[in-house]
Amino acid sequence: MNDTLIMLDLDGTIIDTSQLYFQGIPPIVQRHLNIAISERDILPMWGQFARNFFAHFARSAGNPDEALIDKMYQEFSIFYNEMHNRLSPAYEDVCESLPVIRKAVHALGVVTTRPTSRSAPVLEMSWAQDVDFFIWGDQVPRRKPFPDGIEFAMQRYAVENGVCVYVGDNAHDIKAAQACDRRVVSVAALWGTMDRDRLLAADPDLSFDAFQTFTEWVISGCPVDR
Repeated sequence: MNDTLIMLDLDGTIIDTSQLYFQGIPPIVQRHLNIAISERDILPMWGQFARNFFAHFARSAGNPDEALIDKMYQEFSIFYNEMHNRLSPAYEDVCESLPVIRKAVHALGVVTTRPTSRSAPVLEMSWAQDVDFFIWGDQVPRRKPFPDGIEFAMQRYAVENGVCVYVGDNAHDIKAAQACDRRVVSVAALWGTMDRDRLLAADPDLSFDAFQTFTEWVISGCPVDR
């Protein structure tokens, strides 16, 4: 074991939740706003807080009523929780690799924008027992790209002068790591990203195409040249 703190984003990094959005959002928007949307309409907002999706489509439909936006988001949250473990598989090698990473480092945890209201299904997944902590989006004042969640995790779990690493599939993840007061190694999770070019344009310290190669890097001591 070394003094490294590994922090992972959740959606798009550990589990693939894309179908929850692609199957859950369009019928809600159709029902309440009477507009048809597709995956292509959803992707530009990928990685944002889910309520922002409905706010965007409500404005596009000329009906930016906050109560309506809340209602759509609440309906989506119900769908999300009910269908989560059916539609959110872990990425390849994640379940096998997390115990290996946990054994190799000081602490391993999840830092996500997802609120605690949508945490229960995650905690039921088999791999959840193989991480030391979860930091949910509503436990801190600001969500990514602000660094609040990562800094909160470091205050609780980082070792002084130890290496801190944050891994994510979205440019907001990289920007959040870069905005921290303490040095955080930013890692691009290319295996789960929906926008590879934008993720790499955020200038992460490192990028990996597969969770297995990321795991091998951790086991080797997390070397960083830059």
